[in-house]
Amino acid sequence: MKKALLIAYHFPPLGGGGVFRTLKFTKYLPEFGYQPYVLTVKNPMYREKDSTLVEEIPMEAEIYRTFSFEHRILRAPRALLNINLKWLYMPDQNVGWLPFGVSSGAKIVRKENIDLIYATSPIWTSLLIGLFIKKKTKKPLVVDFRDPWTENFSIIYPTKFHERLDRMMEKMVLTQADYVVVATDSIKNNLIRKYPFIASRIETITNGFDPADFEGLKISKKSDKFTITYVGSIYDLLTAKPFLTALKEFVEEKKEFKEKVEAVFVGNCGRETPQLVRELGLKENVRFVGYVAHKKSLEFMVNSQVLLLLITLEGSKGEGILTVKLFEYLASRKPIVALAPENGLAANVIKSLNAGIVISPGNVQRIKKAIANYYEQWAEGKLTAAKNITSNIEPYSRKFLTGKLADIFNKLTQKTS
Repeated sequence: MKKALLIAYHFPPLGGGGVFRTLKFTKYLPEFGYQPYVLTVKNPMYREKDSTLVEEIPMEAEIYRTFSFEHRILRAPRALLNINLKWLYMPDQNVGWLPFGVSSGAKIVRKENIDLIYATSPIWTSLLIGLFIKKKTKKPLVVDFRDPWTENFSIIYPTKFHERLDRMMEKMVLTQADYVVVATDSIKNNLIRKYPFIASRIETITNGFDPADFEGLKISKKSDKFTITYVGSIYDLLTAKPFLTALKEFVEEKKEFKEKVEAVFVGNCGRETPQLVRELGLKENVRFVGYVAHKKSLEFMVNSQVLLLLITLEGSKGEGILTVKLFEYLASRKPIVALAPENGLAANVIKSLNAGIVISPGNVQRIKKAIANYYEQWAEGKLTAAKNITSNIEPYSRKFLTGKLADIFNKLTQKTS
């Protein structure tokens, strides 16, 4: 097999949505003729961990874990003084991995005779590691943008200088990369608009789902409650307020609704959402589970009646989001209530697959009506998955998507062989 070095900060035993893209590429690349060598961090400062994911790493993979200079005390300015860490760390707070990642990565490439380098972001430091390893070894480099870099809505630059520095690093990476992979068409279009020179070497490979993950899940007996489940974190500008407001209005209409309807939040929801639940008097109808292992989160999905998707950002910020959980929602074959821009990427996928309903986040009455309609179908025993889903989601399977990545690898390695 040919050999690929995959550079990823987020890798098992870490958990969370950022892990799965690289993990699944690692899992399926051997089936397309590539042995994966993964360069990741030995001591990551990251709270979400899921040791069960380690079992998915294939026998063919070689994992190298290197030191990164990071510690809680280095993040104290933000926690104690509310100082933007962009003042101190560029391109991100994990830049302490840079020298160790470059040194170790270059040694791995030479020792193992690696054919190609792949670096995924965020974190953005991983792209710089990939770039400097390429410079040292002359091997082709593929960079992967799971999220936008300098156009990221969650980044607040303390000064114009910091913004220019980030843009300079982004341009440097894109200039030197042999190919660019992105998770959404919106990222692709924005990068081409800013950097027209990459138009011939950029491709969208979305996130997806792995059918194998859904094997052996525990399926509960028929529930006596109508359950709406949200899986994932709620942070930054995301909010469950429109949904919770609609839920409050619905359950107050009849005693039966209050007794039989439950909303479940699986993941880290911060402080705002529990506070909203208390203020709205919904403690009897809302349950917070917290972060759980991946398989457990899938069991919550398949044992629910309806799945809730939240993309509550305004305007173009929300339109360009194609969240990881959407694809597993599709694979669960449960109806989706998406509070999202009606012309966004997520909305287009849901509508094209007849997988649920998309509602503008501010339309509380439509949200309430959707809850009522699905509840009525459930009560009558008529709530079923969309007919189209099973036949149309294969292009979002992780194996299929890995094949697309392998095609790119083949183009680059054939040039250099």
